[in-house]
Amino acid sequence: MQAEILKAIQTISNPFLDYFFIAVTMLGSSGFYFIFIPIFYWCVDKRFGLKLGLILISSIYVNTILKEITKIARPIGYPGIRSIFTQSAGGYSFPSGHAQGSTTVWGTLMVHYQKKWLWYIGIAVVLLVSFSRMYLGVHWPIDIIGGILIAVLIIILSELIDSIVKESNFNISLAFKVILSILIPALLILIFPHKDIYEYMGLISGTLIGYFIDKEKFDFTVNAPLQKQILKLLIGIIVFFVLKEGLKFVLPSGNIFNAIRYTICGLWLSLGAPYVFNLFKLNDKTIKA
Repeated sequence: MQAEILKAIQTISNPFLDYFFIAVTMLGSSGFYFIFIPIFYWCVDKRFGLKLGLILISSIYVNTILKEITKIARPIGYPGIRSIFTQSAGGYSFPSGHAQGSTTVWGTLMVHYQKKWLWYIGIAVVLLVSFSRMYLGVHWPIDIIGGILIAVLIIILSELIDSIVKESNFNISLAFKVILSILIPALLILIFPHKDIYEYMGLISGTLIGYFIDKEKFDFTVNAPLQKQILKLLIGIIVFFVLKEGLKFVLPSGNIFNAIRYTICGLWLSLGAPYVFNLFKLNDKTIKA
C-alpha cells in the first residue's frame, strides 16, 4: 500500500519538480536550521532562539533513538520507486527527520507568535517538506505521519516544561548552571551513544554554557538597525561554519572530538558572536563596564 502511494506521487515527476522538491527538502535540513535559528537568537528574541534550538535538538535526539530502535529500511532501491537526492537520506527511515524537524520548528513558531499568517506559512512549509520526502522516494508515508505526530507531542511537552520554568524562581549560581550544562548532555550521550548524539549534545552544552555566561556577564541584546542585523548574521554564520568545518582539520577524528567541536560551535553561537557584536557595537547595548 505504501509503495503504491509513492508510485502514485511519482507519476507527476519531471525535471522542474525534481529541482523544486530538492530545494524544498533543504528547508528541513540541519544546514538550514544552523542559519535559521541564529536569526532569532541574535536578532529577534534571545531566549526564544535558545528555546527553539533546544526543542529542535530534543526532537532530533528522539528521532535518532526511534530510527535506531525501529531500523526500518528506506524505500531506496524498492522496485518501481525512483529515489533521488539520496545524500539527504542518512540512516533508517522511521520516523522522517525532515518531517519531524520542520513540524517541531514551525509548530513552535506558530504556538509562540500566534499569528494567522505564520500559521499559513508554517503549515505550508511542513506539508511541502513532508511531501518532498515522498516525491524524492526517500521516505514511506508512515515515516511522514509518524514524524509529524511525534513532533506535535514534543511541542506540547516542551511548552508545558517551559511554562513551569517561567513560573519557577530557582536561584542557581552560574557555576552550577555551567556544570549542569555539561552533565545533562553527557548523561544523554551515555543513555544513547550514537555518533549524531555526540554532535548535538556538544552543541547544546556549548550553547547553554555561553547563554548563562552571557546573561550574567554581558547581557547581549538583539536590538539593532537593519544594516547591523544583516552584518551580525553574516559575521556570525560565516564564523560558525568556518568553526564547524575547519575544526575537523585541527581536532582528531572520533565521537568525543566531534562533541568538542560542536561545543565550541555552540559557544560561538551564544557567547563568542554576541561578544563580538557587543565589541563592535552592532547592537544597541555594549558590554557592561
